[in-house]
Amino acid sequence: MYNMYMFWLIICVLVAIIWSLSAFIDNYATDVIFHGKKPQSMKIFNGISYLIFATLVFLLFGVKEIAIKDICLILLSGATASLSSIPYYLALRKEEATTAAVFYQLIPVIYLFVDWLIFGQAITSLQLLAFMIIISAPIIIISSRKRLRSRRIEFKAALLLLLFVTLSAASGVLSTHAGEHYNYYSVFFYFLVGRGISDIILFTTHRDWQKRMKYIWQHKRKDFLIAEGINQVICIIADFLSRYALIIGIASLVSVTYNVLELIFTFILGIILSIIWPKFGREKLNRHIVLAHLIAVVLATVGIILIQ
Repeated sequence: MYNMYMFWLIICVLVAIIWSLSAFIDNYATDVIFHGKKPQSMKIFNGISYLIFATLVFLLFGVKEIAIKDICLILLSGATASLSSIPYYLALRKEEATTAAVFYQLIPVIYLFVDWLIFGQAITSLQLLAFMIIISAPIIIISSRKRLRSRRIEFKAALLLLLFVTLSAASGVLSTHAGEHYNYYSVFFYFLVGRGISDIILFTTHRDWQKRMKYIWQHKRKDFLIAEGINQVICIIADFLSRYALIIGIASLVSVTYNVLELIFTFILGIILSIIWPKFGREKLNRHIVLAHLIAVVLATVGIILIQ
């Protein structure tokens, strides 16, 4: 029992570190490689990566039988996750990784309300309190900007991040309820297929994305392949491990552990990387803003613990 506990705890630590690093790689790709211009055009690379990993899952584990209706829902889950990355990339042009990580903590809140609205699951007074605490975290970050123009920019980025977490939560709800009675690898396979195909379709229907990607491929191919190659591999590994940890551990405990650790690691890495490697960190390190981020991280952490 102790060994199993240590195993999923180690997985949670590893996954939290990976997602934190991924956020800073996304910052780097958005700022340095794409210069904030159409970073969502990298979805063609993401789509191909997801389909390659789907093929590997199929070859290594096979695919068990799943009802057609549920396959469609899981594919839709992948498509929704694909759509969620568009506002995410747009928000990263103005937002720091630490702020984005705080917004990620709204996902369990959205899960909670979707379960209440669609599946009739009761919401306790403690969970409502947790919701109020979590929602106060991004509000503190927005209000920490002293200049009105900075607050407006922050607010627009916040709306984009809110759209991102809403779509991410919707994707999670679809895959969880459609795939809960099936083989895990089979569900993961269809999720990867849905996301991969959606990424490619979105890319092929946007000529401005194609032009931007053509430019990046001609002028910054090496930097792009290294950054996104590493990012895609670690992200899919983290996605796989986080879902596996939910299976072998107590789901609520795994969820709160992972969310809290990700917040802490992102905050610490943001400070360290902004000092030693500003292109990756990109956090604003004046005392006023760091204190606001610290308060937001603490509030979001408390809220996540209460909501489980």
